[in-house]
Amino acid sequence: MDLESMGINIPLLISQAVSFGVLFFLLYKFGYKKFLKTMDERSLRIKESLEAGEKAKLEAIQAEEEVAKRIEEANLEGQKIIDRAVKVSEEVRKKAELDARKQADAIIIKAQAEIAREKEAALVELRKEVADLAVLVAGKAISKSLDEKSHKDLIDSVLKEASVL
Repeated sequence: MDLESMGINIPLLISQAVSFGVLFFLLYKFGYKKFLKTMDERSLRIKESLEAGEKAKLEAIQAEEEVAKRIEEANLEGQKIIDRAVKVSEEVRKKAELDARKQADAIIIKAQAEIAREKEAALVELRKEVADLAVLVAGKAISKSLDEKSHKDLIDSVLKEASVL
């Protein structure tokens, strides 16, 4: 089997192999290293970009968690403020109620004292009128003239004895 009978031209094959070898050497010497360098740089940039993206993603997650934490703290603080306000308002209400009760009790005591004083004054007035009537009745009944002062003294002593009983 001859190569030429198969359609292979040996000198052409050798010249193409030499040309391919020279082209391969030149490309390897001048182009392949630059190509590899460019590809390595690009791979490095892509890797750095991915790492930066991952870092930014983590930072965003941390920032989101921080915001959620601050919102929760603000909610808790707001609830504490509301609870304190409710407590203070309840204390103010109780104090106002207590003050109102004290004032009402003071008014009642004052009114009771006024009633007792007026009752005592009315009793004194009533005693005087009863004494005057008794003197008048006694004077008419006895038909003798006792002086008014001695009648009053007599009636006062009788009323004092009656009030002691």
